[in-house]
Amino acid sequence: MTIDLSRPKLSVVVPAFNEAGGIAAFLEQLFAVLSDCCVDFEVWVIDDGSSDATWVRLCTEQSRYPQLHGLRFTRNFGKEAAILAGLRHARGDAVIVMDADGQHPPGLLPDLLKPWQSGCAKIVAAKKKRRNNDGWRARFNAHIFNKLMKSLTGLDLADASDFRLLDRLVVDTLLAFPEKVRFFRGMTVWTGFVTAQIDFEVPPRLVGESQWSTVQLTRFAITAMTAYSAKPLSLIFRFGLLGMLAAGLLLLQALYSWLAGTAISGWTSLTFILLLFGSANMLGIGVLGIYLAQLFDEIKRRPEFLVRETLGDVSNVAEPH
Repeated sequence: MTIDLSRPKLSVVVPAFNEAGGIAAFLEQLFAVLSDCCVDFEVWVIDDGSSDATWVRLCTEQSRYPQLHGLRFTRNFGKEAAILAGLRHARGDAVIVMDADGQHPPGLLPDLLKPWQSGCAKIVAAKKKRRNNDGWRARFNAHIFNKLMKSLTGLDLADASDFRLLDRLVVDTLLAFPEKVRFFRGMTVWTGFVTAQIDFEVPPRLVGESQWSTVQLTRFAITAMTAYSAKPLSLIFRFGLLGMLAAGLLLLQALYSWLAGTAISGWTSLTFILLLFGSANMLGIGVLGIYLAQLFDEIKRRPEFLVRETLGDVSNVAEPH
């Protein structure tokens, strides 16, 4: 077996979007922990088209940390694209993915490394123990999202996060997947590799508030669910059968009223039926449209992201797939 001495033992991938206010403090915490627990490591920060000074701050910090590398997207392509870019460039035997806002504490890294170093697990996932620093709306959205994901895809993502360690085998497996529409958290669970879990309490953000709006979370949830299950399509079929059953019962009731001589033409019942089935048709067409849109994105074969600038030495990094 040939040992690749140019490959670092650990890579850390950090998606960042508008984190100019806290990125310096985060990197200081991160490199302090890495220097204590790792001999050979690298850090990749992916600037997902930030509109603030995130990239400028990264360039400033690079003089302090030679192990720091970065990519700057031409625009905001989304967190999933940023994670994918980081995984494609990371060279470590293990890769840790974590957020730049401080809610994935760098101090947990030694705990993530232990199960992997002992050979007990190929994936070590950090599980949220408490979400006390999240507002009620964020907790409610997370609860609904996890319930829907479990019922529609069978993936139990309750209290899960993107904060996790992946063995090189897992990273290479994920990069081999051909699809463009990706959901990193679900994909790692779907692979079925032996996984260990580490509980952690979510600390407050270093600065500012979450960049995720309700609209963005809804769009993300729809993409995640339709990317991993065709159940919404089968639900349309079941809803159609239920509608046929309801229509049959209404028909029997109408015939009975006519035979009994009590039939009364009613505007309310007609309006209700039209609205019910009209809405059901629009819902069904909408669900089909979501799947068609994903197929459209897949067959166009456009790149998942475009890189505007790079930071650090990327000369010995393999070309992205």
